[in-house]
Amino acid sequence: MLPHRITERVAIFDLDGTLVDSVDGITNAVNRSLQAKGIAPLQRDEAIPLLGDGLAAFGHRAYALRGATSSAHDVDLFLQDYLDHLHGGAALYPDVGATLDQLAENGWRLVVCTNKVEAAALAILDDLNVLDRFDAICGGDTVERHKPDPGHIHSALQRAGLTGLPAVMIGDNRVDLMAASAYGIPAIFACWGYGRLPPDIEAPFTATRFSELPRLLDAATVQVSPLRLSI
Repeated sequence: MLPHRITERVAIFDLDGTLVDSVDGITNAVNRSLQAKGIAPLQRDEAIPLLGDGLAAFGHRAYALRGATSSAHDVDLFLQDYLDHLHGGAALYPDVGATLDQLAENGWRLVVCTNKVEAAALAILDDLNVLDRFDAICGGDTVERHKPDPGHIHSALQRAGLTGLPAVMIGDNRVDLMAASAYGIPAIFACWGYGRLPPDIEAPFTATRFSELPRLLDAATVQVSPLRLSI
């Protein structure tokens, strides 16, 4: 992880649909599970709306979409299969590496807060050669409550030693926006990802390209003071 340095702001990133396009690897893994039981596989566009609440929830939703019941064992096998086939199953969105470097040069500390299994998140970011950009990676399986619970954001910041600093959440899913709102920090909605901006959740900042984030993060922090919540 990055060495400690003095800074004033934290950018908190979701992973799937925000930093990386990983849906094909996830879909391939769940399809192997479905097909082993004689169930029709999912197409990419069917899988995308099932993402956002972690891989276990995705597995259960995939079975339900096909009218089938999934056991805990079925989902465990899917998760293990996915972990066994991580390499080559994800790609960075355009401009991610260069933009992360620019943010670091501008004094931003970078954290990942994802509902994904943490071991998978670490392996994917390492494979894509960006793991060392981040002060901490906080997966959904290593915290008591994950997004949309604001405690997940707090745990990620605490793990990085960055609690109390102004922070902004960047994500493509309603759970990212809900967690940020509940924690009392601004959010930037990643329009290139898997989600759609929910009409009932406020996201005054939206980005259509990853390269827009430095400007939007600067704008977002104009209206944010150091974190005030105690979780």
